[in-house]
Amino acid sequence: MEQLGMTQKALAMKMNCSQQYISKVLKGRENMSLETLCKIEKALDVKILNSNIKVK
Repeated sequence: MEQLGMTQKALAMKMNCSQQYISKVLKGRENMSLETLCKIEKALDVKILNSNIKVK
């Protein structure tokens, strides 16, 4: 996040959650849902998940 110039507070605002939640996630104290990962991708304009996975 620092490389992107974004603070935890700014990310929390973009994701509509608390800064405390972001802090817990980044410290590994809180598990993330797939929905949360998608929100982070959108807020930071980055790709985290590989969308090329094929389901059989």
